[in-house]
Amino acid sequence: MLLGIFTIMYIMTLAMQIFVPYIVRETIVFGVTVPEQNVKHPALAIAKKRYAQIVGLFGAIILIIMFVFYWLLAPAESAQGILLLSCLFGMLAVSMVLYWLNHQKVMKLKLRERWGLNIKQVRAVDLTARSRDEILPWPFYVVPIGVTVFLIMFTLLHYEQIPNAVAVHWGPSGAADAWQEKTYFSAVSLPLVMLMMQCMMWGIADSLKRSAIRLSINHQQESLESELKTRKFMSWNIALVSYSLTGLFTILQLSNIYPSMAEGKKLLPLFIAFLVLILGSVLVYAWKKRQLRLNYKDNVVSEVMDIDEDRYWKGGLIYMNRQDPSVFVEKRFGVGWTMNFANPRGYIVIGLPLLILLLVSIFSL
Repeated sequence: MLLGIFTIMYIMTLAMQIFVPYIVRETIVFGVTVPEQNVKHPALAIAKKRYAQIVGLFGAIILIIMFVFYWLLAPAESAQGILLLSCLFGMLAVSMVLYWLNHQKVMKLKLRERWGLNIKQVRAVDLTARSRDEILPWPFYVVPIGVTVFLIMFTLLHYEQIPNAVAVHWGPSGAADAWQEKTYFSAVSLPLVMLMMQCMMWGIADSLKRSAIRLSINHQQESLESELKTRKFMSWNIALVSYSLTGLFTILQLSNIYPSMAEGKKLLPLFIAFLVLILGSVLVYAWKKRQLRLNYKDNVVSEVMDIDEDRYWKGGLIYMNRQDPSVFVEKRFGVGWTMNFANPRGYIVIGLPLLILLLVSIFSL
Protein backbone atom coordinates (compact mmCIF):
# COMPACT_ATOMS: atom_id res chain seq x y z
CA MET A 1 0.00 0.00 0.00
CA LEU A 2 2.74 2.45 1.01
CA LEU A 3 4.75 1.69 -2.13
CA GLY A 4 1.72 2.22 -4.36
CA ILE A 5 0.83 5.55 -2.75
CA PHE A 6 4.40 6.79 -2.90
CA THR A 7 4.82 5.67 -6.52
CA ILE A 8 1.83 7.79 -7.53
CA MET A 9 3.26 10.76 -5.62
CA TYR A 10 6.67 10.22 -7.23
CA ILE A 11 5.29 10.02 -10.78
CA MET A 12 3.17 13.15 -10.27
CA THR A 13 6.17 15.06 -8.88
CA LEU A 14 8.39 13.82 -11.71
CA ALA A 15 5.84 14.93 -14.31
CA MET A 16 5.78 18.38 -12.72
CA GLN A 17 9.57 18.64 -12.87
CA ILE A 18 9.68 17.52 -16.51
CA PHE A 19 7.13 20.07 -17.72
CA VAL A 20 8.14 23.05 -15.55
CA PRO A 21 10.01 24.84 -18.42
CA TYR A 22 6.79 24.68 -20.46
CA ILE A 23 4.57 25.99 -17.63
CA VAL A 24 6.37 29.16 -16.51
CA ARG A 25 6.28 32.33 -18.60
CA GLU A 26 7.90 31.97 -21.99
CA THR A 27 9.90 35.14 -21.32
CA ILE A 28 11.45 33.44 -18.26
CA VAL A 29 13.77 30.59 -19.25
CA PHE A 30 15.53 28.73 -16.43
CA GLY A 31 15.16 31.77 -14.20
CA VAL A 32 16.52 34.24 -16.75
CA THR A 33 14.56 37.11 -18.33
CA VAL A 34 14.44 36.72 -22.11
CA PRO A 35 13.11 39.61 -24.24
CA GLU A 36 10.01 38.80 -26.24
CA GLN A 37 12.08 39.31 -29.38
CA ASN A 38 14.31 36.34 -28.47
CA VAL A 39 11.96 33.77 -26.90
CA LYS A 40 12.01 31.63 -30.06
CA HIS A 41 15.81 31.33 -30.11
CA PRO A 42 16.68 27.71 -31.13
CA ALA A 43 19.12 27.30 -28.23
CA LEU A 44 16.34 27.89 -25.71
CA ALA A 45 14.09 25.26 -27.25
CA ILE A 46 16.97 22.76 -27.27
CA ALA A 47 17.81 23.49 -23.62
CA LYS A 48 14.21 22.93 -22.51
CA LYS A 49 13.91 19.72 -24.48
CA ARG A 50 17.18 18.29 -23.15
CA TYR A 51 16.26 19.22 -19.59
CA ALA A 52 12.92 17.40 -19.91
CA GLN A 53 14.55 14.33 -21.47
CA ILE A 54 17.34 14.02 -18.89
CA VAL A 55 15.04 14.60 -15.90
CA GLY A 56 12.62 12.03 -17.29
CA LEU A 57 15.42 9.50 -17.88
CA PHE A 58 17.02 9.90 -14.46
CA GLY A 59 13.59 9.94 -12.82
CA ALA A 60 12.74 6.59 -14.42
CA ILE A 61 16.11 5.11 -13.40
CA ILE A 62 15.68 6.24 -9.79
CA LEU A 63 12.16 4.79 -9.76
CA ILE A 64 13.49 1.40 -10.93
CA ILE A 65 16.23 1.50 -8.28
CA MET A 66 13.57 2.28 -5.68
CA PHE A 67 11.53 -0.78 -6.69
CA VAL A 68 14.60 -3.05 -6.69
CA PHE A 69 15.76 -1.98 -3.21
CA TYR A 70 12.21 -2.14 -1.88
CA TRP A 71 11.60 -5.72 -3.01
CA LEU A 72 15.11 -7.12 -2.36
CA LEU A 73 15.69 -5.60 1.07
CA ALA A 74 12.07 -5.67 2.29
CA PRO A 75 12.87 -2.92 4.81
CA ALA A 76 10.92 -2.29 7.99
CA GLU A 77 8.19 0.35 7.94
CA SER A 78 10.46 3.09 9.33
CA ALA A 79 13.20 2.25 6.82
CA GLN A 80 10.67 2.20 3.97
CA GLY A 81 9.92 5.85 4.50
CA ILE A 82 13.62 6.75 4.48
CA LEU A 83 14.21 4.76 1.27
CA LEU A 84 11.24 6.25 -0.58
CA LEU A 85 11.95 9.82 0.49
CA SER A 86 15.62 9.42 -0.46
CA CYS A 87 14.59 8.44 -3.98
CA LEU A 88 12.21 11.39 -4.24
CA PHE A 89 14.81 13.89 -3.05
CA GLY A 90 17.39 12.27 -5.32
CA MET A 91 15.17 12.93 -8.34
CA LEU A 92 14.57 16.52 -7.20
CA ALA A 93 18.32 17.01 -6.71
CA VAL A 94 18.97 15.88 -10.31
CA SER A 95 16.36 18.33 -11.62
CA MET A 96 17.85 21.20 -9.61
CA VAL A 97 21.41 20.47 -10.80
CA LEU A 98 20.14 20.48 -14.39
CA TYR A 99 18.24 23.69 -13.73
CA TRP A 100 21.39 25.39 -12.42
CA LEU A 101 23.50 24.28 -15.37
CA ASN A 102 20.89 25.56 -17.84
CA HIS A 103 20.49 28.78 -15.85
CA GLN A 104 24.19 29.49 -16.32
CA LYS A 105 24.04 28.62 -20.03
CA VAL A 106 21.09 30.92 -20.71
CA MET A 107 22.73 33.75 -18.75
CA LYS A 108 25.91 33.41 -20.84
CA LEU A 109 23.88 33.27 -24.07
CA LYS A 110 21.98 36.41 -23.07
CA LEU A 111 25.19 38.31 -22.32
CA ARG A 112 26.98 37.06 -25.43
CA GLU A 113 24.18 38.06 -27.79
CA ARG A 114 23.40 41.26 -25.84
CA TRP A 115 19.68 40.59 -25.54
CA GLY A 116 17.63 43.61 -24.56
CA LEU A 117 20.54 46.08 -24.36
CA ASN A 118 19.15 48.34 -27.11
CA ILE A 119 15.49 48.00 -26.19
CA LYS A 120 13.68 50.38 -23.85
CA GLN A 121 12.41 48.70 -20.68
CA VAL A 122 8.91 49.70 -19.58
CA ARG A 123 6.67 48.58 -16.72
CA ALA A 124 3.00 48.27 -17.67
CA VAL A 125 0.38 49.33 -15.09
CA ASP A 126 -3.42 49.04 -15.15
CA LEU A 127 -5.07 51.14 -12.43
CA THR A 128 -8.37 49.28 -12.82
CA ALA A 129 -6.86 45.81 -12.28
CA ARG A 130 -7.42 45.73 -8.50
CA SER A 131 -11.15 46.23 -8.91
CA ARG A 132 -11.29 43.05 -11.05
CA ASP A 133 -9.22 40.89 -8.70
CA GLU A 134 -11.10 37.70 -7.75
CA ILE A 135 -8.94 36.44 -4.89
CA LEU A 136 -11.12 34.84 -2.20
CA PRO A 137 -12.06 37.30 0.59
CA TRP A 138 -10.86 36.90 4.17
CA PRO A 139 -14.02 35.18 5.60
CA PHE A 140 -13.08 32.02 3.66
CA TYR A 141 -9.93 31.75 5.79
CA VAL A 142 -11.60 32.61 9.10
CA VAL A 143 -14.03 29.65 9.00
CA PRO A 144 -11.28 27.01 9.57
CA ILE A 145 -9.92 29.11 12.45
CA GLY A 146 -13.38 29.09 14.04
CA VAL A 147 -13.48 25.30 13.71
CA THR A 148 -10.12 25.03 15.48
CA VAL A 149 -11.17 27.30 18.35
CA PHE A 150 -14.29 25.18 18.84
CA LEU A 151 -12.15 22.00 18.71
CA ILE A 152 -9.85 23.33 21.45
CA MET A 153 -12.85 24.09 23.66
CA PHE A 154 -14.35 20.68 22.91
CA THR A 155 -11.06 18.96 23.81
CA LEU A 156 -10.81 20.76 27.14
CA LEU A 157 -14.41 19.89 28.00
CA HIS A 158 -13.67 16.20 27.28
CA TYR A 159 -10.19 16.19 28.85
CA GLU A 160 -11.03 13.43 31.34
CA GLN A 161 -12.13 11.19 28.46
CA ILE A 162 -8.73 11.36 26.74
CA PRO A 163 -6.40 8.37 27.41
CA ASN A 164 -3.25 8.94 29.46
CA ALA A 165 -1.14 8.64 26.28
CA VAL A 166 -1.91 11.23 23.59
CA ALA A 167 -1.02 10.31 20.00
CA VAL A 168 1.21 12.94 18.38
CA HIS A 169 2.49 11.16 15.27
CA TRP A 170 1.04 8.73 12.74
CA GLY A 171 3.04 6.32 10.56
CA PRO A 172 2.67 5.37 6.88
CA SER A 173 0.00 2.78 7.73
CA GLY A 174 -2.21 5.46 9.29
CA ALA A 175 -1.73 4.12 12.81
CA ALA A 176 -0.28 6.23 15.64
CA ASP A 177 3.37 5.43 16.36
CA ALA A 178 4.35 8.10 18.91
CA TRP A 179 2.61 9.26 22.09
CA GLN A 180 3.05 11.77 24.90
CA GLU A 181 1.88 11.84 28.47
CA LYS A 182 -1.49 13.55 28.78
CA THR A 183 -1.41 17.14 29.96
CA TYR A 184 -3.67 20.04 29.13
CA PHE A 185 -1.01 21.36 26.76
CA SER A 186 -0.32 18.07 24.99
CA ALA A 187 -4.07 17.49 24.67
CA VAL A 188 -4.50 20.68 22.61
CA SER A 189 -1.07 20.76 20.93
CA LEU A 190 -2.44 19.35 17.65
CA PRO A 191 -5.21 22.01 17.36
CA LEU A 192 -2.63 24.67 18.22
CA VAL A 193 -0.43 23.49 15.36
CA MET A 194 -3.46 23.55 13.09
CA LEU A 195 -4.34 27.07 14.24
CA MET A 196 -0.86 28.39 13.39
CA MET A 197 -0.98 26.78 9.94
CA GLN A 198 -4.41 28.29 9.29
CA CYS A 199 -3.16 31.73 10.30
CA MET A 200 -0.21 31.28 7.96
CA MET A 201 -2.55 30.32 5.09
CA TRP A 202 -4.64 33.44 5.79
CA GLY A 203 -1.51 35.62 5.90
CA ILE A 204 -0.26 34.19 2.60
CA ALA A 205 -3.63 34.79 0.92
CA ASP A 206 -3.79 38.36 2.24
CA SER A 207 -0.23 39.05 1.11
CA LEU A 208 -1.02 37.58 -2.29
CA LYS A 209 -3.93 39.99 -2.62
CA ARG A 210 -1.59 42.92 -1.86
CA SER A 211 1.07 41.75 -4.32
CA ALA A 212 1.63 43.58 -7.59
CA ILE A 213 -0.24 42.53 -10.73
CA ARG A 214 2.51 42.18 -13.34
CA LEU A 215 1.61 42.90 -16.96
CA SER A 216 3.40 42.41 -20.26
CA ILE A 217 3.99 45.74 -21.96
CA ASN A 218 3.26 44.37 -25.45
CA HIS A 219 0.32 42.17 -24.37
CA GLN A 220 -1.34 44.14 -21.61
CA GLN A 221 -4.90 42.84 -21.92
CA GLU A 222 -3.94 39.19 -22.37
CA SER A 223 -1.42 39.29 -19.53
CA LEU A 224 -3.94 41.02 -17.25
CA GLU A 225 -6.50 38.27 -17.81
CA SER A 226 -3.82 35.65 -17.20
CA GLU A 227 -2.65 37.33 -13.99
CA LEU A 228 -6.15 37.73 -12.56
CA LYS A 229 -7.06 34.11 -13.22
CA THR A 230 -3.72 32.86 -11.87
CA ARG A 231 -4.22 34.80 -8.64
CA LYS A 232 -7.78 33.49 -8.34
CA PHE A 233 -6.73 29.87 -8.81
CA MET A 234 -3.88 30.31 -6.33
CA SER A 235 -6.24 31.67 -3.67
CA TRP A 236 -8.50 28.67 -4.23
CA ASN A 237 -5.52 26.37 -3.74
CA ILE A 238 -4.55 28.10 -0.49
CA ALA A 239 -8.13 27.80 0.79
CA LEU A 240 -8.22 24.14 -0.23
CA VAL A 241 -5.02 23.44 1.72
CA SER A 242 -6.43 25.25 4.76
CA TYR A 243 -9.74 23.35 4.69
CA SER A 244 -8.02 20.02 3.98
CA LEU A 245 -5.64 20.46 6.90
CA THR A 246 -8.57 21.41 9.10
CA GLY A 247 -10.45 18.25 8.18
CA LEU A 248 -7.39 16.01 8.64
CA PHE A 249 -6.28 17.50 11.96
CA THR A 250 -9.83 17.60 13.32
CA ILE A 251 -10.30 13.87 12.76
CA LEU A 252 -6.87 13.11 14.23
CA GLN A 253 -7.72 15.17 17.31
CA LEU A 254 -11.10 13.49 17.70
CA SER A 255 -9.35 10.11 17.48
CA ASN A 256 -7.48 11.07 20.67
CA ILE A 257 -10.79 11.69 22.39
CA TYR A 258 -12.49 8.67 20.83
CA PRO A 259 -9.69 6.06 20.32
CA SER A 260 -12.03 3.66 18.52
CA MET A 261 -11.88 6.00 15.49
CA ALA A 262 -8.21 5.08 14.96
CA GLU A 263 -8.31 1.33 15.48
CA GLY A 264 -6.38 -0.70 12.91
CA LYS A 265 -5.99 1.18 9.64
CA LYS A 266 -9.19 3.21 9.80
CA LEU A 267 -7.29 6.47 9.31
CA LEU A 268 -5.30 5.31 6.27
CA PRO A 269 -8.04 6.28 3.73
CA LEU A 270 -8.07 9.74 5.31
CA PHE A 271 -4.34 10.23 4.72
CA ILE A 272 -4.64 8.91 1.16
CA ALA A 273 -7.55 11.25 0.41
CA PHE A 274 -5.59 14.20 1.83
CA LEU A 275 -2.53 13.46 -0.34
CA VAL A 276 -4.62 12.94 -3.48
CA LEU A 277 -6.50 16.18 -2.85
CA ILE A 278 -3.37 18.28 -2.28
CA LEU A 279 -1.32 16.81 -5.14
CA GLY A 280 -4.33 16.88 -7.44
CA SER A 281 -4.92 20.56 -6.71
CA VAL A 282 -1.28 21.33 -7.56
CA LEU A 283 -1.57 19.47 -10.87
CA VAL A 284 -4.80 21.27 -11.72
CA TYR A 285 -3.17 24.61 -10.91
CA ALA A 286 -0.19 23.75 -13.14
CA TRP A 287 -2.54 22.70 -15.95
CA LYS A 288 -4.52 25.95 -15.62
CA LYS A 289 -1.27 27.92 -15.55
CA ARG A 290 -0.17 26.23 -18.78
CA GLN A 291 -3.49 27.12 -20.41
CA LEU A 292 -3.14 30.77 -19.35
CA ARG A 293 0.46 31.07 -20.59
CA LEU A 294 0.98 33.82 -23.13
CA ASN A 295 2.08 32.58 -26.54
CA TYR A 296 4.63 34.72 -28.34
CA LYS A 297 5.22 34.85 -32.08
CA ASP A 298 8.52 34.44 -33.87
CA ASN A 299 10.47 37.45 -35.21
CA VAL A 300 8.66 39.99 -33.01
CA VAL A 301 9.63 43.57 -33.72
CA SER A 302 9.12 45.97 -30.81
CA GLU A 303 10.87 49.03 -29.41
CA VAL A 304 9.97 48.20 -25.80
CA MET A 305 10.23 45.20 -23.47
CA ASP A 306 9.25 44.32 -19.91
CA ILE A 307 11.52 45.33 -17.05
CA ASP A 308 14.48 42.98 -16.70
CA GLU A 309 14.51 41.97 -13.02
CA ASP A 310 17.34 39.44 -13.16
CA ARG A 311 19.37 41.49 -10.69
CA TYR A 312 16.74 40.88 -8.02
CA TRP A 313 16.77 37.09 -8.47
CA LYS A 314 19.60 35.11 -6.90
CA GLY A 315 20.16 32.13 -9.16
CA GLY A 316 16.69 32.67 -10.59
CA LEU A 317 15.20 31.15 -7.43
CA ILE A 318 15.50 33.63 -4.54
CA TYR A 319 13.80 37.01 -4.98
CA MET A 320 15.14 40.03 -3.06
CA ASN A 321 13.82 43.46 -4.03
CA ARG A 322 13.46 46.15 -1.36
CA GLN A 323 11.68 48.42 -3.82
CA ASP A 324 8.90 45.90 -4.44
CA PRO A 325 6.14 46.01 -1.77
CA SER A 326 4.96 42.56 -2.84
CA VAL A 327 5.44 39.87 -0.22
CA PHE A 328 5.01 37.03 -2.72
CA VAL A 329 5.81 36.81 -6.43
CA GLU A 330 5.44 34.01 -8.96
CA LYS A 331 8.30 31.56 -9.10
CA ARG A 332 10.62 31.77 -12.07
CA PHE A 333 11.09 28.02 -12.03
CA GLY A 334 8.47 25.77 -10.52
CA VAL A 335 4.77 26.03 -9.80
CA GLY A 336 3.41 28.54 -7.32
CA TRP A 337 4.78 31.62 -5.60
CA THR A 338 7.88 32.48 -3.60
CA MET A 339 8.61 35.07 -0.94
CA ASN A 340 10.27 38.43 -1.47
CA PHE A 341 13.09 37.92 1.04
CA ALA A 342 13.76 41.66 1.16
CA ASN A 343 10.26 42.38 2.51
CA PRO A 344 10.06 42.14 6.35
CA ARG A 345 6.33 41.37 6.20
CA GLY A 346 7.13 37.99 4.67
CA TYR A 347 9.07 36.94 7.76
CA ILE A 348 6.03 37.80 9.89
CA VAL A 349 3.61 35.92 7.64
CA ILE A 350 5.82 32.83 7.31
CA GLY A 351 8.44 33.02 10.07
CA LEU A 352 6.24 33.87 13.05
CA PRO A 353 3.81 30.94 12.66
CA LEU A 354 6.74 28.58 12.05
CA LEU A 355 8.47 29.86 15.19
CA ILE A 356 5.32 29.31 17.23
CA LEU A 357 4.95 25.83 15.72
CA LEU A 358 8.53 25.07 16.78
CA LEU A 359 7.85 26.28 20.32
CA VAL A 360 4.68 24.21 20.52
CA SER A 361 6.63 21.14 19.40
CA ILE A 362 9.38 21.77 21.98
CA PHE A 363 7.06 22.40 24.94
CA SER A 364 4.88 19.43 24.09
CA LEU A 365 7.84 17.02 24.44
